[in-house]
Amino acid sequence: PKTMSRRRTASVPSVEETGFADENDGGWNPSQLPSLAGKAVRCPRTKRLLLRDGAYWCGSPEASVFVVRGPNYLVDRVKIKCNEPLFHLLDCDLFDVDQPENHMGRHLGARMEQLWRESGLLEPDKRPFTWLIQLQVPGPPYKSFCMYFGCADRSKIFDEDTPIARLARRFFQRVTSPRTAGVNAGKGTFSSNDQLHEWRNNTFKLIPRCVNAPFVVKKAVGEVPTLLGNKIELLYYGPESGDYFETDCNIASSKIAQYTIGLAIGRASVVVADMAFLLQGAAPAELPEELFGCVRIEHIVMKDAHKLDLSGAAAPP
Repeated sequence: PKTMSRRRTASVPSVEETGFADENDGGWNPSQLPSLAGKAVRCPRTKRLLLRDGAYWCGSPEASVFVVRGPNYLVDRVKIKCNEPLFHLLDCDLFDVDQPENHMGRHLGARMEQLWRESGLLEPDKRPFTWLIQLQVPGPPYKSFCMYFGCADRSKIFDEDTPIARLARRFFQRVTSPRTAGVNAGKGTFSSNDQLHEWRNNTFKLIPRCVNAPFVVKKAVGEVPTLLGNKIELLYYGPESGDYFETDCNIASSKIAQYTIGLAIGRASVVVADMAFLLQGAAPAELPEELFGCVRIEHIVMKDAHKLDLSGAAAPP
């Protein structure tokens, strides 16, 4: 089978050093994606994905570096340190694509299944759930940065009576929004698809954190929690299968976002940045907030993105 290490290490020479390109530089098709990565290295205690030896770009930071709304935040405005996220980071992929591709999960089913098998996180008689978050980086060349977060026991999301589950059940409904995004665009438990989409936009929150970066990047990115749907265009895909949910973040929809990402990309090889994702608690029954997942991106090399060949894939619905 075709395999390729996604992470350059001291023992893996670059194309510039050898003069030879990787076997699949012409483009990987979706059926080959499960072989992209080896087994994940995780902390034995917390199962947190660690930065591998020589790895240059993804892992899970300590959740305690982030603060979120506490149980009485609406009254006292007190924030608290985070516990470990509900979702584990399974892995990340950086793809070169010919044009921005919505609903990447349609092509990544086998990839997600393989990540679960290699993760060591699966629990007996439990059905896992995956949240795929795609950052669509403007081009050309266009990039797709896919982050895979997984919860090994979906009952913690859909069955338990906890603040995080109350939010998750509404957010992860098997409904696509906005209506123009594609099929399965119903209204769920809301009065309309528009209302559902607006609520999702006002709930999906990002907490950025620059661990190491030039001053101009730190100043542009900031560390203020942000409701992304109020800054850029977001698309939410809730397939009828219910095994995963996807959030697509269209960076090109905002000139400010394009400028910020442009600064970071221009200095990506020296940037270490964390991103934490959560759903904002806006009522007492939705507090305290908890992280759904977090990722650290370290010294990313944009030219090492994998060319993803979707020419034979089905057209979007």
